[in-house]
Amino acid sequence: MRKVLWGLWVLLAFSACKKEEAASRPAPEQAAGGSAGGPEDGEDGAGPYVVTKEKLDAYVGYQRRMLEVYGSLLKGLHNLGALVDAGTPEAMASARAGLKVVEAKAKAEAEARAQAGLSEADVNGIAEVVTAVISQRQLGRTLQYEEELKKLEALQEKLPPEQQEGMAAQVASMRRQVEAFEKLADARREYGDANVDVVLTREEDLMKNYQEMLRVFTGTRR
Repeated sequence: MRKVLWGLWVLLAFSACKKEEAASRPAPEQAAGGSAGGPEDGEDGAGPYVVTKEKLDAYVGYQRRMLEVYGSLLKGLHNLGALVDAGTPEAMASARAGLKVVEAKAKAEAEARAQAGLSEADVNGIAEVVTAVISQRQLGRTLQYEEELKKLEALQEKLPPEQQEGMAAQVASMRRQVEAFEKLADARREYGDANVDVVLTREEDLMKNYQEMLRVFTGTRR
């Protein structure tokens, strides 16, 4: 039961309400941050959300605020899981009352958006682009492709010419992988160069927020 509650909370935490978007735009929702919709789409109403520097800066502040909120509300969810595990009528009554943490999350999100001057469409649209860019950057750091490429190139240089030629295809493949992570080709193809370039202006702050979010939800410490 606790695992079910935990999974529910994670889904709620990483998604924003899309009722307004669903009413105005019937396109399928996309994962990791909600679907981009509303007046901030392309000029024809069908293009990707346009991320501006001003709104990205506001979004970084919104993320920081929500990190504080999630850390606080997750404590309530942990307590809720313990009550459910107890199984007594009194505990279940307390657990039902504890579900108000979900309502608190929605209220906190609305307040954080208002403080940042962002709409739901803004948060969902920016989150989608940010997630595509920052998650790929994080993956590149985790896999350490650049370091592995340097090691592979160093090894190739030490080999006789004929063996160097045998490694050429492997080195070229690794180099293409490194370039893909550095240039963010997939994200640029889907969201456009302008959106990706704007997100990269706050890469370090967004990466810190991303890593902190992982720590909050996994319960790990710095």
